[in-house]
Amino acid sequence: MAVLGSTNLTGCNSIPDFIAAGSLMLFQQSTAPINWTKQTTHDNKALRVVTGTATPGGTSSFTSIFSPAVPFTGTVGDTTLSTPQIPIHTHTIGDFVSSGNYLGFNESPQIPVTTLHPGNGQSGPAGGGGSHTHPFSGFNLDFAVAYVDVIICSKN
Repeated sequence: MAVLGSTNLTGCNSIPDFIAAGSLMLFQQSTAPINWTKQTTHDNKALRVVTGTATPGGTSSFTSIFSPAVPFTGTVGDTTLSTPQIPIHTHTIGDFVSSGNYLGFNESPQIPVTTLHPGNGQSGPAGGGGSHTHPFSGFNLDFAVAYVDVIICSKN
């Protein structure tokens, strides 16, 4: 009978067909058990459980991503606010009203005088239409995630 111990798999010699040759299995130990071969294709990678086809992926190693003190900085790209993105607002403007004529020191003709009075007029659309960025930086992120190392072995 096969027995899974805390550090190895024993008893597989007596039941060679218990697990089919070529089957892959994970072991939490550094070397392959008897009648198993340690596979070295995948090293320093995380495991992902899928319901579809099992394929490897990604380009960054586990320890390069999940290591302590990963700094981050960057810039949010140029953004130009469009009219719908600008908060609704108005600009009240005054009305120019004629308030009479000015005569002085033998001037002729008379000079019309206008005065700006508060009014109910509104400005037309206005804005610079320029873009802006938002640089950011932050503290170091600590991705020192706890983990357990395993090896992949194939049944001989």
